[in-house]
Amino acid sequence: MHARALKKIWSDGGTAVGAMVMADSAMIAEAMAHAGFDFLIVDRQHGAMDEGTAVDMVRAIGGAGIVPIVRVPSNDAATIGRMLDCGAGGIIAPLTDTPEDARAIVAATRYPPDGKRSWGPVRAGLTGGPDYAARANEAVVASGMIETRDGYEALDEILTTPNLNALLVGPNDLGFSYGNLPKPMPDDPQVVRAIESIPARAAKAGAMPGIHCGDAAMANRMIALGYRWISLAVDLGYMVDGARDALGRLER
Repeated sequence: MHARALKKIWSDGGTAVGAMVMADSAMIAEAMAHAGFDFLIVDRQHGAMDEGTAVDMVRAIGGAGIVPIVRVPSNDAATIGRMLDCGAGGIIAPLTDTPEDARAIVAATRYPPDGKRSWGPVRAGLTGGPDYAARANEAVVASGMIETRDGYEALDEILTTPNLNALLVGPNDLGFSYGNLPKPMPDDPQVVRAIESIPARAAKAGAMPGIHCGDAAMANRMIALGYRWISLAVDLGYMVDGARDALGRLER
């Protein structure tokens, strides 16, 4: 399930909503895929899954008709290529702090002449159809993450990177890099100003601005600011919140 459906939401002027999947379970990923999200992010940076389980999760998400995105543990071409070969519709690379970081993401997600991705779509070639080679570059979403002060201060240079489709803001780490303890929605004025300024700058450069949100209230606020793709909480959070709510309703 490649990212054409996600890109169509953007081209139609809409906002895509997804979530992080951190549990090492293809069944949980599949269940989340039936909840109504537009995409799901298999979190190999902080999630509990190994590579094999991540592939199973990508398969389960795509099989449910939802775009599977993988947040890789680092901006590593080999890891990025393997996740794309196994069917990821897009890649999010963490800690995009420099234009060089952004160029590395694009190079790893694009076949020549646009990049340096190695040919070998072991699973993506099956799900992508007979013209996969011709359409792969436009079908994949390449996204960096703005989650440090360095990344934010280099934002305009990062945004000059050709074929960088999107950026995802990590508010916890962004706040942390400014000297604050992590918060889903930072309240440090300089961090808030950074978060508020990113959507217009990214959109002007042709990169879809996204952000991870802890709850729907924050998501609504971010959508109003112009963020075009929202990661709304995580699978484990939904499970714990649901369990706590059920326990709280008991009369005992």
